[in-house]
Amino acid sequence: MKLLTVDDVARILQAKPSTIYAWSEQGLIPSIKIHGLRRFIEDEVLSWLKDLHQNNPQRYNVDIQTRSLKKGGRK
Repeated sequence: MKLLTVDDVARILQAKPSTIYAWSEQGLIPSIKIHGLRRFIEDEVLSWLKDLHQNNPQRYNVDIQTRSLKKGGRK
């Protein structure tokens, strides 16, 4: 079992560390806290990512478009 830091997961997902913290606090990505430090089990993160894609591959585009519109983006 390999533990990953927030920065490790951010690099893998090409996201900001603050986004990874937010997702983990919201329970959107599997994580654990060890003495107040947020950690991720590599196999769980990779499985979570695979499940997201297999269950709804179209969802990513919808979320990105919705987020853009909320921040003042245009269609």
